[in-house]
Amino acid sequence: MTLNHSSMAGAQRLAVALAACILMVTPLASMAEEAKVASPDVEATSPGVLETTTATYEFTPVTCVIYVEDGVPDIEVQGPGLATDGESFYFDFSSTANEMTIELGVDEPYESVGRKLQAGQYVSTPFEVDVSDGIISVTGLNLVDGQSEPVDPSASLRIDCNK
Repeated sequence: MTLNHSSMAGAQRLAVALAACILMVTPLASMAEEAKVASPDVEATSPGVLETTTATYEFTPVTCVIYVEDGVPDIEVQGPGLATDGESFYFDFSSTANEMTIELGVDEPYESVGRKLQAGQYVSTPFEVDVSDGIISVTGLNLVDGQSEPVDPSASLRIDCNK
């Protein structure tokens, strides 16, 4: 087999591209170990539960990411669920934005029929998140409805992000 100048240059470009891919994958693999993710095709072992004085909202996280940097957790959780009365809802939680929203009457992200429950720094009061071994806990959630009317001043949330 004879290699000419152009085929050697192509082989070198291929080798450089392959090396770059390997270098890019290595940091991603280590980041994947830090974050815990439940993908849509993998059910979480335990559903998330929001307890209020009037109802229980159980959901299955399809996104459940916990990333801790400099001791500060960055948590994102989303998933569909059912209320005690059988009504569907979509749950969305962000520790970084300090917000939790339940869109009532829908079971997909970015859908809304205008009815929701929410909590957090911009709609009621800020909340504090406790994370231990992949379990997220929030107590004293001050829930309000979509018009910022009080619903429950002391709801609690528990989400298990373990697989």
